[in-house]
Amino acid sequence: IQRKGFNVIRNERSGLIAVVANSHKTYEESLLGDPFYGQIIGFIESRLRELGYYMMFYSAPDIDDIFKMIVEWDVDGVIALTFSANNCEKLKHFINKPIVSIDAHEIPSQSTTIQNIGIDNREGGFIMGKHLLSLGYENIFVCAHKDYGNDHLRFEGVQDAWRASDSPNKHKLQLCTIGSTWEYRQNYYKELVRHMPFKYKTAAFFLSDYCAMEAMSYILNSGFSVPKDIGICGFDGIIYGSLWVSPSLTTIRQDIRGKAILAVDELVAQLTNSEYKGINQILPLSLQSRESV
Repeated sequence: IQRKGFNVIRNERSGLIAVVANSHKTYEESLLGDPFYGQIIGFIESRLRELGYYMMFYSAPDIDDIFKMIVEWDVDGVIALTFSANNCEKLKHFINKPIVSIDAHEIPSQSTTIQNIGIDNREGGFIMGKHLLSLGYENIFVCAHKDYGNDHLRFEGVQDAWRASDSPNKHKLQLCTIGSTWEYRQNYYKELVRHMPFKYKTAAFFLSDYCAMEAMSYILNSGFSVPKDIGICGFDGIIYGSLWVSPSLTTIRQDIRGKAILAVDELVAQLTNSEYKGINQILPLSLQSRESV
């Protein structure tokens, strides 16, 4: 740290890259308790270290605290995780240093100031919605922490698939906000189990694998069967869903490692070439059809 401090005094680069997350969700322990964040931050750190940089991770619900930390440490650049486009703009204006965002939401279609590495969340929702309808599901519950940001886009994708389907068996499509704390999620799982078995063939599409696996465990422990009594599917494609749960989890897989590496490489390209102008990148998604639906 002392050597880094001397570099700053001499107007040299610190080699520090801030990875920041605006933790608007409430986690019982920490943001890293979510396997998606744990994986992507691990991949970012590994790639930065490979390229000779050091990572500093900071998460806070108050965006102003994040701004303050970045200024105090005089980092070389920033990777912002799941910020809104508006907060990305504020951050860029505030620190005037290279920034790459991952999974920013509400980005204007003509934006040229925000470089984002992301996915087509609406398309991901459409792929899963179409898959569930092709399997004959009549009720689809889309289970989100909040009806906001990328979760909202995923629900819109399911709506697109629902409207496009000519299945005569469609009965009910519903968005269910399940909250972010265990207390709120558990209340939702209890309510779900209370209505089982369903009159219509029903699937619950959780917008993260973490919640899908949690719900499946609760349902199985309550004496019901997956997928016989209810289909369960998720979003992200974390490794635990294929190896550590039974039945194995059907999910929309995104390239978490690819996101991390691309974000680091784009940021380093900006640091090493002041003329470099990055572009928004959309990574592909794929359906991983397994045993849970």
